[in-house]
Amino acid sequence: MSTFKIENPGYCHCCRRSTTFRSTEDWLRDFYFCKHCQSIPRHRHMQAVLDLFFAGWEERELHEASPSNTFISRLARRYTSSQYFDGVPRGAMQQGVRCENIEALTFGDAAFDLFITQDVLEHVFHPDRAVREIHRVLKPGGAHVFTAPKHRSLAATRQRAALGAQGDVHHLLPPEYHGNPVGDGRALVTWDYGQDFELLLSEWAGVSVETVQTRNRSKGLDGEFNEVYVIRKI
Repeated sequence: MSTFKIENPGYCHCCRRSTTFRSTEDWLRDFYFCKHCQSIPRHRHMQAVLDLFFAGWEERELHEASPSNTFISRLARRYTSSQYFDGVPRGAMQQGVRCENIEALTFGDAAFDLFITQDVLEHVFHPDRAVREIHRVLKPGGAHVFTAPKHRSLAATRQRAALGAQGDVHHLLPPEYHGNPVGDGRALVTWDYGQDFELLLSEWAGVSVETVQTRNRSKGLDGEFNEVYVIRKI
């Protein structure tokens, strides 16, 4: 007898092959795995959106901020990436990895066709600055494609932590952390995004925002916080 609560065949956009999707848990967001590449739903949804709406994305100038996996870099031939390292100058290299703060990027205007962030905006202190900076470095016709958890139970976005004038962190709500691919492995959650998230995004970017919602288990797409957002530069 199978120990999986969910087990179904399908096609994975991350490893681009027929596979089986499986989960032993009810929380599908983190436990609904591809048998072959071990991707989870938000990874697959990101690449499904790229495949469906950005044909030829593999050949475009693409930058990913704070990547936590290699799924996109395996396919994008003009791929660059960066991480934020506390105490390292912006634009400098740290053990072969470029340091960037998405609130104040060192790239010139119109540098990229696509800018990817996966579950990053809930960890910055000034998401409005980050969205504007990313929009600045996009070429006309380019797009910021990203994920960030939006809480259905929250009518309005709330701030969890603020940065003081001396760089000290002020906790407005009990501290909450997610995984972090660098540093001590913990990333402080600074914002809980609510039902007004798209409105805020459109105000920050100055253009409309597309929200892609997909539930399709034949593609391994199901689970909580699975939206992919697209902000296109006109």
